[in-house]
Amino acid sequence: MKINDVQFNCDLEDIITELQSQLALNHIQLLQKKRDTSKDIMIQCPYHGNGQESNPSAGISKKDGTFHCFACNEVHSLQEVISHCFGHHEDAFGRWGWKWLNKNFSSVSVEYRKEIEIDCRRNTDVVTTHNDISYISEEELDSYRYFHPYMYKRRLTDEIIELFDIGYDKNTDCITFPIRDINGNTLFIARRSVKTKYFNYPQGVEKPLYGIYELYQLEQFPKEVIVCESMLDALTAWVYGKYAVALNGLGNELQFKQLRELSCRKLILATDNDDAGQKARKRIKEHIKNKIITEYQLPERKKDLNELEFTEFENLLEIF
Repeated sequence: MKINDVQFNCDLEDIITELQSQLALNHIQLLQKKRDTSKDIMIQCPYHGNGQESNPSAGISKKDGTFHCFACNEVHSLQEVISHCFGHHEDAFGRWGWKWLNKNFSSVSVEYRKEIEIDCRRNTDVVTTHNDISYISEEELDSYRYFHPYMYKRRLTDEIIELFDIGYDKNTDCITFPIRDINGNTLFIARRSVKTKYFNYPQGVEKPLYGIYELYQLEQFPKEVIVCESMLDALTAWVYGKYAVALNGLGNELQFKQLRELSCRKLILATDNDDAGQKARKRIKEHIKNKIITEYQLPERKKDLNELEFTEFENLLEIF
């Protein structure tokens, strides 16, 4: 089905069925009745009568998703209707509903994140310090501020996407990860292909701990921090309510120094469940002597944290 000239991998019936299901799960008594016609799916109008009319009076076009109520004459896009049903009544352009469509139906479309504001963005132009260090400009970061369905496939949430300023580069078809120093300056952009397991980092860069800036923006520094190999693993921990950093490799001298200086007493190692991951754990233990260090024992057939469901993550065995 096409909505706003964007092709979704489903038909309108699938969208309405999923919408009804999620509304019911959230105890929202809207769109409970529907019936099919040749051109439209008829539903109860959520804009009049508290959405509780006896017979569906509104139609949603199977062609383009346009909503039209024949009783109250409200006309909206499908994404505006979705936003309204979930209580986002001030969302005039249906941005929330558009995110919902992308998240649930894996469209190949992307949505510009222009409305997002993040306190940790410091730069408005390329900044050069007295040490001649060049940072990524706000203008370049803004060119990547799009949502992409792949983000949700990797368990990311809107809150985490915004906090870490994760974006999408149309030119390379990659998710973008700004790599920040402890002061919030963006040192470089890491990329992950949405089609393969390909990661890209600029040549010759020294990688800091990914997520270190966000840790120091918390109101209270956590007592324990999880150490992962990849950014997606660390972000999965944040989604699940824990705090983590990523090495983006097996660890370097800068990262070991930053780990020693973290304002926490304990590190939990959660590198990959393979030989390289074991090597990274060994290196960390050799270089970090001022912390309590434990490890997460990943399930046998799981490679990393990003593969874990929430219940699996909650039940990870922590070993000394």
